[in-house]
Amino acid sequence: MKKYKYVISVGCSFSSTDQPNLVDPGETYGDLIAKHFGAKHYNLSRTGGSLPGMNRKTLKWCSKNKDKFNDTLIILGMTEVARFEFWNNKGAAYAWERDGFWDAQLPKLVDLGVAEHLNAPKFSKEQVVNFYNNNALFILTTNIIIGLQSFLKLNNIDHIFFDALYPIDTYWEKFCDDKEDKFGHKLLFDNLVSQENWYKNSEYKSMIDFTEKNIEMRASESDPHPNKKAHKYWADCLIEYIDEKFNT
Repeated sequence: MKKYKYVISVGCSFSSTDQPNLVDPGETYGDLIAKHFGAKHYNLSRTGGSLPGMNRKTLKWCSKNKDKFNDTLIILGMTEVARFEFWNNKGAAYAWERDGFWDAQLPKLVDLGVAEHLNAPKFSKEQVVNFYNNNALFILTTNIIIGLQSFLKLNNIDHIFFDALYPIDTYWEKFCDDKEDKFGHKLLFDNLVSQENWYKNSEYKSMIDFTEKNIEMRASESDPHPNKKAHKYWADCLIEYIDEKFNT
């Protein structure tokens, strides 16, 4: 069995411990996988995390730990395509604005974010939607995944992806309005996003599909976030996949 010294988990609230009444530190799938390998766990996840945020945090960790690549396993629990982050250059904030769904973020962008960066009058909601919409975020997601996969492969870093929320490869059909794919965005995803290190459960489409179909695995009856038992189940599934992928 390959011995990892570092396990990095990156995702949203399905991977983190920063949301009350879910799981405690030491109980996430990342914690359990690190324990299995006798490794140190770095949890870079956060509630409401976005794919751009996940990408930024993963590359930031890697930039500071180039000497650890050979001993590292990175696990990416992919979240909603419709989430993003933006830099807030205003006042005390001066930081990456909290991730969230693009439509919920529109008021912030209209009020303070985008216009000030461009030194322009405040944009209307309709103008902002021209920049931030499902089509734009799908191609942004595709570019992020291709870039991240290429970086991890180029640097020989063991890694796996899985869908924590609704499968990314179904997002186009559900939410994007360019059904004829006139601009080739879906073609780009289908042909260039690798499935080589992408874990697919044989029974469930994603982690949230698992909790939605098994009430005893939820944080509560009305909350599909994974509880302690769900994290244990998912950790066992991922460990089996990791062993098959990297230890055979």
